[in-house]
Amino acid sequence: MRTQPYVLILLSSSRQLTLRDGDLLDCGFWAEEFLTPWNILRDSGWPVVLATPDGQPPQVDPESVQAANLDGDSQRVEALLAELRDLAPLLSTVQDIRRLDDELLHTLRGLFIPGGNGPLQDLPRSAALARLLCYCEARGTPVATLCHGSAALLATTTDDRRAFSGYTVSCFSKAEEENTRLSGRWPFHLEEALRAMGFQTDLGPAWSEHWVQDRLLLSGQNPASAAALTRAFVAQLEAIRHHKGSRHGR
Repeated sequence: MRTQPYVLILLSSSRQLTLRDGDLLDCGFWAEEFLTPWNILRDSGWPVVLATPDGQPPQVDPESVQAANLDGDSQRVEALLAELRDLAPLLSTVQDIRRLDDELLHTLRGLFIPGGNGPLQDLPRSAALARLLCYCEARGTPVATLCHGSAALLATTTDDRRAFSGYTVSCFSKAEEENTRLSGRWPFHLEEALRAMGFQTDLGPAWSEHWVQDRLLLSGQNPASAAALTRAFVAQLEAIRHHKGSRHGR
């Protein structure tokens, strides 16, 4: 039985994204959007559990380990790939959020959802994710979404409940999406979808660091926002821990 409080990182398990024209694009989680939060959370002393919406192992978005998407930095590519190889055993045996038991929910202290192209495919369709988000909202558990990870906020439960409705959020912007090779082919624009579902969007200049917080929901716009968003998330975790006098086993 798990008794130690922990943070859950939820990754997409989608391996292909269906584009507007019907083509399929290999996808997954964005490498640095997972690894940056992972390292900051671990360095801060928080135990981290990995999960996907269906318990299937996630895969890294191949575009996230291409030098062209990392300012041409081939050394950064090699560093990311090396970290992913080290974490391969953990990534191969993730939790299934549909099977989180009472003990795991009771000791959950925060939920972090990185982006990538994969989240557009599976996160909005996950009723289990919607239930988990509703649980976090009701319990006052901090939630952070990053880039296309904010697609999680579109998920609805089987009885049509959606968590954090009306909150202000950030996400990968339409301007950023249309400045990629998938311009005109995205299945939908996340910024527009969030607004259509009643969320307020707060977006900064394309490709710049930008994140927002509305109560206990924090959200970042893009990969450049990963570190700042995660530090703010950790600060929120610590504020709640000290307020409640709990321990997280650091």
